[in-house]
Amino acid sequence: MPAYLVRSIDNHRIVGFFFAEDPRNLALAVHDWTDTDSCEYVQLPGGGIVWAGSAVPVPMNPGIENEADWNMPELPFASATVSETWLNVLYGYTPKLRWMKLRAEKRPEPTAPAPSEPMSTAQVIPLRRPRS
Repeated sequence: MPAYLVRSIDNHRIVGFFFAEDPRNLALAVHDWTDTDSCEYVQLPGGGIVWAGSAVPVPMNPGIENEADWNMPELPFASATVSETWLNVLYGYTPKLRWMKLRAEKRPEPTAPAPSEPMSTAQVIPLRRPRS
């Protein structure tokens, strides 16, 4: 599944990094956070979010779902950075990549299918009585 970087068109502020199957699904994911018509995106090369040095422990206590503590601690993103390939995209060092305007597809309103044949008036069909 491709990774995308999304930013605002006017001031180039980063909206976020997203994973989506295609640009249409990307628009749906971005729509949860901001107006998609004011955004542009680029598909990212291989890379990711990393923690320099040693791995950072994530303090989670898996347990039975109904007994889980839903007050989860914050993930330590303050010490995270992105890989060098993603930094190159962020700072514009990869001129081959082209930013595309993110367009939300307007979904058509669901409508009932049109009847295949014109409807006629109802007919009463007599039923036979079962033989005893």
